Amino acid sequence: MNAFWKHYGRVALLMAGILALSVVITAFTGTVGLPRRGQTVVTTTYPLYVAVQSILGDSDGVAVENLTGSAAGCLHDYQLSPANRITLENASLVVLSGGGAESFLEDTLAALPDLPTVDTSAGVELLESCHDHEHPHGGETADGEHAHAVNEHLWVSPTRYAAQVAAVVKALCALDPDNAADYTANGENYRQRVLAVGARLRAAADKLPSKTCIIFHDSLAYLADELGLTVAASLHVGEESGLSAADLAAAQRAAQDNPNVLLLYDSQYTIRYPAIDALVPAAHVLTVDTAVVGHGNACDWLDAMAANAKLIENITEGAL
Repeated sequence: MNAFWKHYGRVALLMAGILALSVVITAFTGTVGLPRRGQTVVTTTYPLYVAVQSILGDSDGVAVENLTGSAAGCLHDYQLSPANRITLENASLVVLSGGGAESFLEDTLAALPDLPTVDTSAGVELLESCHDHEHPHGGETADGEHAHAVNEHLWVSPTRYAAQVAAVVKALCALDPDNAADYTANGENYRQRVLAVGARLRAAADKLPSKTCIIFHDSLAYLADELGLTVAASLHVGEESGLSAADLAAAQRAAQDNPNVLLLYDSQYTIRYPAIDALVPAAHVLTVDTAVVGHGNACDWLDAMAANAKLIENITEGAL
């Protein structure tokens, strides 16, 4: 009998260890979720994952999983895994960010024609990309003209993200009508909080000594648009494409012409350009959190944007 209980204890300890390890692994390899019963909603980006969390609230009728984990960041080079494919096959609904962000899913979704999806970018004004990621929205049109690539990072704009939240609420209410009233209330609460932090960002930007910026990633074009900033130069760093000497020279000229210009870096990437940074006050060099990674908390997007607002407020308050 003692031998039995010793064996049982070892097995229980091993299973607990495997469970803890799986939680860590999923954050980096894709598919992270909350333990709920019933139907499963699969999101493709982290901002949508935390939006669904906020909308579901305490309801246990729907599970939410993020296909790409909580640490993937932007999905330009994301590769679908066999585990991802299984997750999609078992999904009740797939929530897409749209704008070309899910180009890696095209073939899989075509092979699953009965899989319900919602494109949360539908009806939202999207910006053109300054840099081509070879998304399906680019390339040649039917009449042979070049189609402009779409900038898919719309969640960095609070106004546009709020529209995505509204689309998610509508889709969840259709999926689980028994809890529609709760989803509607939770979604409106979250949407209002999103709009409030957007108002805080715009109020901070209104006090800036200059309404001009240089951005170092396409994602930041949406923040600049939200804040009414003019983009004097756009450089694309942190991915497969390098910067040309002409790009760097254009950014340096823009900083020299306006020493109060804002330099906006995406926190996903560690590359910085000291020669350009040195041309403006240190407080004007901002590392912006675009909310594409997090810790699984429903308020992660809100916290990221509040931190960005504080960076801008520090400029006019004289705090470093």
